[in-house]
Amino acid sequence: MPSQKKRPVTLTAADREALVRVTTTGVHPASMIRRAQVLLALDTSTGEVDPVEVIAARLGVSGETLRLVAKRFAETSGDIWATVGRR
Repeated sequence: MPSQKKRPVTLTAADREALVRVTTTGVHPASMIRRAQVLLALDTSTGEVDPVEVIAARLGVSGETLRLVAKRFAETSGDIWATVGRR
């Protein structure tokens, strides 16, 4: 899927840490956790990203969900909280 090339997700170390905290601790809405997992899976700062089909199957979401989260991340200029916390 071209979204990884068109809209690469590059997270800082602090952003990664915050997203890991969202996915592993506390009580958060399922949609927020799912978006945080998608951002972590699409993060290019840790090296090569798996193909979209593999990520979608691993997370149990569609390729369209991956595309929309990456698009929202790009639209918010890399603001993780605006991306994962949206309704």
